[in-house]
Amino acid sequence: MKTPSINIYYILLLFLGVTVFQACTKTPPEVTKEIPEKKPDENPDDKKELTYVYSSENQLEFSLYQNDVLKSTFEAIDQEKNFRNRSKYFRPQTMTIRADSLLISKLGGYKESYKIKWEKEKLLVYQDQDKTWKHFASKNEKNEISLNIVHYNNQIKSENSNASRAGQLYNPLSIAEILSEKSRADMKTIWLKIQVIYVPENKKS
Repeated sequence: MKTPSINIYYILLLFLGVTVFQACTKTPPEVTKEIPEKKPDENPDDKKELTYVYSSENQLEFSLYQNDVLKSTFEAIDQEKNFRNRSKYFRPQTMTIRADSLLISKLGGYKESYKIKWEKEKLLVYQDQDKTWKHFASKNEKNEISLNIVHYNNQIKSENSNASRAGQLYNPLSIAEILSEKSRADMKTIWLKIQVIYVPENKKS
């Protein structure tokens, strides 16, 4: 009999058709796309601008030197007599610090700018003249900046002439920074060293 063979044939065709239909209509698995995380800046402070303002000052030294030898000291009341208002006009009123630069503003509209870098708590400025970095100021645990400023007057005597000179320095190590071999013979210097404190602008009372 051929009937069973025909039935089996149709059953196989029907099974094959259903299988193919399911394969074609099956939804492919959803692929999850990975969203890359935004990397934070290496140093977020690099883009910040911090302004420090004058807060207070303290006299560290007020002396008379013969070349580099200390001869005597002065009282604080003698500052006006020897330096008048030089300290007021030379000291920075504000210091604005960016990633690699320092902008100083003084009374009278005077401004100075420097290339800077930090070494832990020390603020260094780049000296164009001798291509070196110099310790300029320091930051303490209160987030204050401490800057030492020196004012000096000196008289240089030689066999043929006498000369007077006045100047200011940021954070000198010693009086040796203004001495030269020519001036060592006979130079008297009045040396006033002041520590100036600056606080963040938004914290000044």
